[in-house]
Amino acid sequence: MPISSSEEKFHHELSDMYDAEHRFLEAMGKMRDMASDQKLQMMLEEHVQQTEHQIANLEQVFSEIGKDPERQECMGSMGLVDEATKMIEEAGTPEIRDAIIAGAAAKAEHYEMVSYADLIDGAEMMKKRQAVNLLTKNRNQEVATARKLERISPRLGKAAA
Repeated sequence: MPISSSEEKFHHELSDMYDAEHRFLEAMGKMRDMASDQKLQMMLEEHVQQTEHQIANLEQVFSEIGKDPERQECMGSMGLVDEATKMIEEAGTPEIRDAIIAGAAAKAEHYEMVSYADLIDGAEMMKKRQAVNLLTKNRNQEVATARKLERISPRLGKAAA
């Protein structure tokens, strides 16, 4: 179906992000269980909990625009999860697996950061204040998680070497 208005674009992107968060939530739970590094496990567990709240925030945004929450198949998140899954399966050691998990999670966070920035712009254009606040909260959590992963990655990379 063609997207012919900024409201339709926003709804499509919101549905796409709703799907992405669900996909990343499932993948993070699996990665947390597969990680051997305790700090990485704790970071992933914390972000699993944040993601559950982010999904609830997205449901509130759907409500504000008068739509029911729906998932639009997110090809970007599917690709990121598929790539991570394949690399994790190929990991030869727990240390390599941890480095792969941290890198894959960081890629997902950056994807989400950009997606939320676009959603925030759309919500601002539509003058949806609550949506702007909720989406900004989600984006800020993604930024914080990405920074944590970027700080832990060098240590995990050295352990893998």
